[in-house]
Amino acid sequence: AVVLVFFSIGAIAAARRVAKVPTIRLVSTKQPPEMSIGTGLTWHLFLSHIWSTGQDAVGNIKSELQLLVPGLKIFLDVDDLKDIGSLEEYIQHSQMILFFLSCGYFRSKNCLREIRSSLEQSKPIVLVQEADPAKGGATLQALRDECPENLQPDIFEKGWAHTIYMRIQEFQRVSLKTIIEAVLLCSPNYVNQTSLPLCVPGEPESQPLAFAKDTMLWASPANAGAQLLAEEIATTFAGLTVSTAEAPGPATHMLLYLNEDSFVSDARLAEQVKQARQDRLKIVMAHENDPALGGCQFSRFFETTPQELIAGGLYTDLAKSCFPGRHRKVSLVLLAKSLGATPARADLRVSGSIAEAGDLISGGIGEGSTSLAKRSLGGLSRVFAKMSSRSSAEARDVSGGEASSVQRQV
Repeated sequence: AVVLVFFSIGAIAAARRVAKVPTIRLVSTKQPPEMSIGTGLTWHLFLSHIWSTGQDAVGNIKSELQLLVPGLKIFLDVDDLKDIGSLEEYIQHSQMILFFLSCGYFRSKNCLREIRSSLEQSKPIVLVQEADPAKGGATLQALRDECPENLQPDIFEKGWAHTIYMRIQEFQRVSLKTIIEAVLLCSPNYVNQTSLPLCVPGEPESQPLAFAKDTMLWASPANAGAQLLAEEIATTFAGLTVSTAEAPGPATHMLLYLNEDSFVSDARLAEQVKQARQDRLKIVMAHENDPALGGCQFSRFFETTPQELIAGGLYTDLAKSCFPGRHRKVSLVLLAKSLGATPARADLRVSGSIAEAGDLISGGIGEGSTSLAKRSLGGLSRVFAKMSSRSSAEARDVSGGEASSVQRQV
């Protein structure tokens, strides 16, 4: 009886989690995609990986993909492998093959069997890279160097979809959408399309943000790269002012841009950070992860940052990660929220429309009709208010339970 109770509690918890997870939608229709599979095939996707550095990650990929796309059939060895001697047959019955690139993958005998079988059968491929060295990851070039030379062109030079496996939920969703798009584009229903933009209700990058208060971001000239990032944020979200003066002045926030040059290229930066902390100027930290922009592991900053700042708790607050490519927009959204940006309210947008309508009416009628116009405008205001209230309620229904912190790991 006790076991049954615990089982029931677990089942209820799992059901609630599934109910809260939104599913993938096509941007064009806002409807779920129509899954399809070729004749004679069993699985939409085969997950090829090495156990030592990929098992946990691909297990998570499978569960998350099936939550986002109900009905997606995925081959994973721990669930579906019956005979190790039949790997080539499993590949044959799969529509697309995912290569999970991590250290040791190209040195595994069975992984090489899966790779060669995929190439021989001309199976479409999607590449997912483990980039975290602590989890068996490496740069794409380092992983390529492990691959047999005769296989490298067909894997790395054919333009296959490629994404990095992320553990922070907001970024992970972007990676999952890349995988799902690749899977859909090789299915019968979408094989003639070259791209298929996808969205997830409530995702951070789809929510318009606004700065309700005056916000000035100081990007110190002593902090190489800070100005470019600050201007990128200001260009993306209206209402943010950027200062590049030698001192913060009236700034409300300081941007501390962290890459391989931080606290190394200009000694002034450490003193400026120290002074900003003494003045209680809020510091928003951005950790660059793009190698082309000096991205590096966060552990480097414990070697280059003055010990006085570290001991004083500079890194108590987590830095926001800055990733390139499709993940960039999420990085900018999370940084904007740290600076005080909030979701734009529908009622504020409606109020602006009403004000504009009022100006048009006032300018286009005679004085004798002013009273009538005011009554009409008042009626419109009440209608818009009801519409705004309904929209806000619907928005809460859609996004309910989906708010999450960049600190939450998956």
